Amino acid sequence: MSTTDRSPAGVPGSLGPLRMTPGRWVALAVAVPVALALIGWAGFSLVSSLARGSYPFSYAIPVPNRQVAVNINAGNVTLREAPDGSTARLTGTVQYGLIRPAIGETITPTGASIDMSCNGINADCGMSGTLDIPARTAVTLWSNGGDITASGFSSGTTLSASGGNVNVTNLAGDLQLDSGGGDLTGTGLTGALQVDTEGGNVNAGDWTGSGTMRIDTGGGDLTANSLTGNLQLSTEGGDVDANGVASTLVGMDSGGGNVTLAFTQVPQNLQISAEGGDVTVILPLGGTTYDISTPDNQGANVSYPQSLFSSQSTHKITIDSGGGNITVSQG
Repeated sequence: MSTTDRSPAGVPGSLGPLRMTPGRWVALAVAVPVALALIGWAGFSLVSSLARGSYPFSYAIPVPNRQVAVNINAGNVTLREAPDGSTARLTGTVQYGLIRPAIGETITPTGASIDMSCNGINADCGMSGTLDIPARTAVTLWSNGGDITASGFSSGTTLSASGGNVNVTNLAGDLQLDSGGGDLTGTGLTGALQVDTEGGNVNAGDWTGSGTMRIDTGGGDLTANSLTGNLQLSTEGGDVDANGVASTLVGMDSGGGNVTLAFTQVPQNLQISAEGGDVTVILPLGGTTYDISTPDNQGANVSYPQSLFSSQSTHKITIDSGGGNITVSQG
């Protein structure tokens, strides 16, 4: 009995088994393991997200000579003042996914180090803690990427977040604050102030400096309300918007960002370099005159009332906009 091919004209019939060429074997050899790995990783990630766990921790930290120094390599930390005592205490919770990480304390002559065994597989690993510090104790804290929150210390504070945000209120003394790239927000700071964000924004409210207050955003914006004391400001490209400035000596370099400074006190010496940004200076009302110079405006608009200018004045204002517009007024 003969078999007749009943396929429509021009349409091929069955092609039979697919012939495996060397190229197809190579494609299978590469694709199959990759597909299995992706399926396995998706399953692992799902299990890890559903299998979250946590456990508490508590460590005593010595306070020699009324000073405490702590290095924490993962997680967010809140500092708060505790009743007077001979030790500080760090308490908190470790959170993790499928793999339980270890946490431990190492005491050194210079302070304490809190370490966690997080790794790339256990992506949900982290901790949040509270550091209780005896009153009248100077504080130094390093956090490897986590946020830092602190309030109410008066004996000097050094904080470094290495990329996290820093939020502080009512601090006094020798203050050194570094977010390492995150934003820094502070209210009610008094003392010798040095602030660095290395790219993050600075939001300042009611800062009073002794000596020269130094603020460097590393590229972020500076927004301030009520800055008192001599100022050295640098944003390296960020904008500056500062109201309520009570300062006799101000040095400002925006690195290209716009600058707005509104004074409540007559400045003795104001020097601004904007490198292309616009500059607006608002001086206090009154009859004070200023020796105003704009040495490198590169043809940009320069505007100020002639009643404010006197080449004989001891109050100096020098604005180098690098091409940005310059406006000086009273208000």
